[in-house]
Amino acid sequence: MSETQSSTSQKAMDEDNKAVSQTMPNTQDKTNTQDYEDELTRVALALVEDVINYAVKFLEDEQNPIKNIKWMTHGEFTVEKGRKQIDEYLSDAPIGVFFVGEEQELVHRPGMVCFREQWQKNLTDAKYDCMKAFSSIFDRV
Repeated sequence: MSETQSSTSQKAMDEDNKAVSQTMPNTQDKTNTQDYEDELTRVALALVEDVINYAVKFLEDEQNPIKNIKWMTHGEFTVEKGRKQIDEYLSDAPIGVFFVGEEQELVHRPGMVCFREQWQKNLTDAKYDCMKAFSSIFDRV
């Protein structure tokens, strides 16, 4: 290392030591050192507590992403306001509405497949006929 680099490095280290010595209490005075360590411990514990509280809140928000909205009172209620608040609430909640026939692969979703009530009636009738045909099995239950 050249002498210029060495002297520059030495100056930087001297400045760092000077800054540290200004922030650290005199190590020869045990009372000041103990007070400093106690204060440092208190600040560190407060910081750790804040970080833990933030982490817990973050995890709760991740597990329950639906935010709570301020619902109107009965005196403020109108149909339009009610619909608006319900839409706002549901926009945050990934709610899926669908119908799947018993062990069928076709999933019926509103707006995607036109659900026919006759399908449900056919399933119910077929189930009833099957139960009636095997009444000895289903009577035990």
